[in-house]
Amino acid sequence: MREVTRISLICLLAAVFANCQDIVEKKCNLACDQFVSCTEKTLKLTLSNEAKRSGHISCMDGCTTHNSDILKCFDEEPTSCSGFGNCVLQIGTLE
Repeated sequence: MREVTRISLICLLAAVFANCQDIVEKKCNLACDQFVSCTEKTLKLTLSNEAKRSGHISCMDGCTTHNSDILKCFDEEPTSCSGFGNCVLQIGTLE
């Protein structure tokens, strides 16, 4: 009986952790979409689909590593390219 309880608890914790990861991933996806869009606007250029994809992947890598910092910037400046970009550069995740 103890083994069943332990396995159930482990499964429950794994489900909660996976759900939290999904939320972070979704927010990072939104933040990275904004980042790529802002890159185009700020640099006044049109990125190729490959460059957008590559930039998005790099952003997601940074966001999943430094998610609390990047997502804080995104929450503070969700529609401002300069505010969001400056905040991200200040935390030093895009060195």
